[in-house]
Amino acid sequence: MSGYYVHPSSLRSQTHVYDQQRIDVEQTRNDLWAAFDRDRNTLGNDEYGAELAKKLPRIEEEIFTALNAYISELEDTSSGLRTTAGNYELADQPWASGS
Repeated sequence: MSGYYVHPSSLRSQTHVYDQQRIDVEQTRNDLWAAFDRDRNTLGNDEYGAELAKKLPRIEEEIFTALNAYISELEDTSSGLRTTAGNYELADQPWASGS
């Protein structure tokens, strides 16, 4: 027999890995967001604090844009694995192969 065989259960188990990573990253993002909200106004009134206060909105936007993109990629990967597992399960059905 040539080619390869895919174990749909292995693909499904990996969906759980990606789902858990997504949950962990979402929690990290939410914790970071809370920290920014909490500490945003504590930068001080000196030159360094004022400069950071000017740049902080852009810094926050870039951080959260990247985190949200990563979360989306984790969701897409998990969904793709789930779909692929379902497709292989259908292909393994006796009626699907014409046997």
